[in-house]
Amino acid sequence: MVTHYGQNDLAYWLCSKIGLTPTGHLVCLGSVSNIDNRLRGVVGYDSFNGASCTMHMAGEPGWIDKAMLLAAFDYPFNVMGCNQVLAFVPSDNIVALDIDRRLGFSLVCELDGAHPDGSLFLMRMRREECKWLAPRRTH
Repeated sequence: MVTHYGQNDLAYWLCSKIGLTPTGHLVCLGSVSNIDNRLRGVVGYDSFNGASCTMHMAGEPGWIDKAMLLAAFDYPFNVMGCNQVLAFVPSDNIVALDIDRRLGFSLVCELDGAHPDGSLFLMRMRREECKWLAPRRTH
């Protein structure tokens, strides 16, 4: 189940997992277990500028299902009107790099020395490249 409420709790949970300092502009979606209502993962967005935003995510294994993916990409592209989503991934986080590539992000550049553990990879997904946008219904 996808939840849009409890922004402070979701932001704190996400930021504590990925080492991000929360800002007042961080908007989060959470994935909650249908069985015990436990928070399993969070997607957060910030740095909105009208054309793009930065996406952050963290969760336990298996937390991100199709409903969460549809919500995770609907928000920046359809709700906020962005034409691309950016992600900064530490070079030593092989799991996150693999997940981002499988989701459809592509590597833009490597920022050497931009992370305490090495480089940061700038990843991007354009709206037209996103396979997670559900067709919009028209009335």
